[in-house]
Amino acid sequence: MFKNKLTIFFAITILVCVATVEAADVWSGFRGNGSNISPAVNLPVKWSPEQGIRWKQTVPGYGQSSPVVWKNQVFVTSIEGPQQETCLLHVYDLTNGQPVWSKEFKASQTKKTSSMVSRAAPTPVVDENGIYAFYESGDVVAYTHSGTPLWQRSLVKDYGAFVSNHGIGNSLAQTADQIIVLTAHEGPSYLLSLDKKTGKTNWKTDRESGVAWTSPTIADRDGTPEIIVSSRGTVNGYQGLTGKLLWTHSGISGNTIPSASVYQDTILIGASMDRRNPNAAKASASNCCLKLVTKEGKPTFEVLWKANKAVSYYCTPLAYEGCAYFVNKVGVVYCLDLQTGKQHYAQRLTGPCWSSPLAAGNQIYFFTKKGTTDVLRPGSEYKLLASNPLIAEKEEQPETEKTAKPDTKAKSDSRGAGRSGYPQLGATVYGTAAVDQSLLIRTGTELYCIGSTEK
Repeated sequence: MFKNKLTIFFAITILVCVATVEAADVWSGFRGNGSNISPAVNLPVKWSPEQGIRWKQTVPGYGQSSPVVWKNQVFVTSIEGPQQETCLLHVYDLTNGQPVWSKEFKASQTKKTSSMVSRAAPTPVVDENGIYAFYESGDVVAYTHSGTPLWQRSLVKDYGAFVSNHGIGNSLAQTADQIIVLTAHEGPSYLLSLDKKTGKTNWKTDRESGVAWTSPTIADRDGTPEIIVSSRGTVNGYQGLTGKLLWTHSGISGNTIPSASVYQDTILIGASMDRRNPNAAKASASNCCLKLVTKEGKPTFEVLWKANKAVSYYCTPLAYEGCAYFVNKVGVVYCLDLQTGKQHYAQRLTGPCWSSPLAAGNQIYFFTKKGTTDVLRPGSEYKLLASNPLIAEKEEQPETEKTAKPDTKAKSDSRGAGRSGYPQLGATVYGTAAVDQSLLIRTGTELYCIGSTEK
């Protein structure tokens, strides 16, 4: 009996460790392991369109997901076609940006492409055994690192069509043996666990219908994974092995875009003004810090603090070196004390950010929507180290709204729009990743690797 219990204990411990500890040459999912903190070293601080970009690669199709990295391979997803009828998965060599392999398959559910609809927005996850990707078409696929198919499923066929005017944007989360899928739309919505080896359903927990583009994150509850979902007015904690709802924090305003950010046993919640019921004080108070606790033998939470002025809009908050960082709609970064919520400063960045801030070493990277990355020193005092443009001003061109079938063989312009046939809201940075000596930045049709050429 003791031996069996010991085996179970170690299995659960390994399960959680894989989900919460990231190697310096791995960026395994949306915001890495869910914290957007990387142990990577020798990351660049300054670069420009003329210097510091190791390589740039045009990605066929169009995608808004973040890149994920395993060792020397970079994985990105995209969609193709005027009705988003083709889903694509691409792999590039981290050293030189050369294509390794690409896969494509027909979407189970199609939707007319436009700049107001998500386009390959969910970020995949990767582990030592494979790459696992989810698309707003409802398709989930798994491949080995060499491109051998493992399994494929259509959640639309299994559980019903997705109903959303603007598409689905919920990225995957993972434990050692599970893929965690959140669907948040106007139709039947749910939290789902899939077996990594087979794609079969482990458990499915139904959720209230309603559109949100947030993603699940994994916390460690005394050796057991706990899934945290912030969405449409609530924050929920689910038992990671069964999907059972453990606790709910309600009364949140405008938490349909930023996800929950897990740091050790604390959870940062980002939120903004609810357009249907605007209330500035409630919006700021909804930006808060929760702590996982146990009361009367039951897993629950307590609120450590609520913000007085800080709000989030697109970006998920970041906890790093004793501070919490929130970015509002116009690009003002709020720095708060992680333990008390006291505001240290509020400073305007170069521009608004859609991609969430990323921390590594003695730098925090804020990726503005138009391509300039502001690098700040962590801490209670505002210190700007550099503002780095990604795209030369002479390369900027007006937004193009083409609806013809895109030609993926045609060369795209510098901002990932126009000649490739895909509309984009300016030179938009959608997703990022960081591993040793390499900072990856993704726009709609371009993938950039920033760092020394000596890798």
